[in-house]
Amino acid sequence: MVHADHFLERFFNPASVAIVGATKNPFKMNFQLLRNLVRLGYKGRIYPVNPGAKEILGIKAFARLQDIPHSIDLVVTAVPAQKTPDIVRDCAEAAVENLVIITGGFSEGGEKGRLLQKEMTDLIRGKRIRTLGPNTLSPVNTANNFVISFNPVKKLNRGGISFAFQSGFYEPMINWIFSHLGINKMLDMGNKMDITELDALEYFAQDSDTQIIAMHIESLHGDARKFLSLIKSVIREKPVIILKVGRTIAGSRAAASHTGTIAGENDVVFDCAIKQAGAVRAQNLEEFYDLAKAFQFVEMPMGNRLSIITLSGGEGVMATDACEMYGLRQANLSDETRQKLNKIFPPWDIPLNPFDAGVCMEFHLSDLLPFFNAIQTIPEDKNVDCTIMQMVPWTFDETSTNPDVSKEMSDSIKKLYIQWLKNMKRCGKPFALWCTGAGSHEVRLIEEIEANRIPVFRSSERAVKALAAMNQYRLKNFQGADDR
Repeated sequence: MVHADHFLERFFNPASVAIVGATKNPFKMNFQLLRNLVRLGYKGRIYPVNPGAKEILGIKAFARLQDIPHSIDLVVTAVPAQKTPDIVRDCAEAAVENLVIITGGFSEGGEKGRLLQKEMTDLIRGKRIRTLGPNTLSPVNTANNFVISFNPVKKLNRGGISFAFQSGFYEPMINWIFSHLGINKMLDMGNKMDITELDALEYFAQDSDTQIIAMHIESLHGDARKFLSLIKSVIREKPVIILKVGRTIAGSRAAASHTGTIAGENDVVFDCAIKQAGAVRAQNLEEFYDLAKAFQFVEMPMGNRLSIITLSGGEGVMATDACEMYGLRQANLSDETRQKLNKIFPPWDIPLNPFDAGVCMEFHLSDLLPFFNAIQTIPEDKNVDCTIMQMVPWTFDETSTNPDVSKEMSDSIKKLYIQWLKNMKRCGKPFALWCTGAGSHEVRLIEEIEANRIPVFRSSERAVKALAAMNQYRLKNFQGADDR
């Protein structure tokens, strides 16, 4: 576990939490703050604070923090901004040292809000209360089912990725994130009145449960030199993925409108600095999540030779273009592999890379096992470092409604398909899928595939780009690595 003396440990692993502004009204956003803790089975003590309620969701409520007869590790407050300074004073009186301020309307809320945040800053420093926010949602820790969110979280998917955000933009996507990624911890820093990206990076660097660090940054608030030095010190053990926004003047103004700070960093300088430190920079939100998924689910490439398995010639051309654009090169498959693949060829000869599995499948739909076994030889080829494949757009749920196909047969085919995909990873080389459909049945199938740690990307280009970024990470950060 993380070093117990890091102050953020009390934010992620509180033995007790007080929710100020908790409500039993399910039509108010604050309702979910308490509801998630109860639904997900958070094991710590929970203290709802609401002067107008005696109990909320079956838990005894208190009028004030000072009325709680036990120690409080963490206070989460979601009362209006003007009342928040009083909550800070209550925290001091109740000997609370850790505070999360969900409420907005501070430095991002004009001159009045900036003055209010300054008052808050002076208060927390004077009272020595470590504070996350304001204008934040979090923390999240899947190890103890501790989730601070306005959205009803359906289930947690535990893994090794730890996210740090400077915005709650992820919040509407939180259930999607848990459906497609394995999460360790999440931290939204909001306005960074106290806790900054440097604190988050320092904590995640020490945390043994964090295997991948992914950070969204609008502006640096901590010591930039220390931030970059810390990346350098951790990068060989844990990849650091950074999404830096506010890259343009207009973007900086937009960032200021909701966090109250203007990104003063020159983007070219920032880009060079983090790349020198060894971090991987995401250019947009989709790439941010793609990279997180790739580093979590895919083995590190040991070279840049890519094999492409496609279901159509056009998709193969697009994947080949992406291969050239992002610094990978097409693998030359061996004669031995050609002989094995020749068993499933159509009645004419076809190229091996990109390999058109779609036309081959047309001749083997009645007996898929030989087809699957032959395709499996591609990632096993000694000349292949990594493989991407277009996902077969089968809708298994629809197949089960066919009167000529039993549900047992449909489930059996699906199970065979997923097992075969797992077999494609047996050789220990990177393997990823891309999909071209977006139907509800396919979305469910993707979730099942990714539950088996096989990443599915929304296009071949995104799959290639993610693998190429991993290969560049290897080349930059590991001595003795050579591009074969």
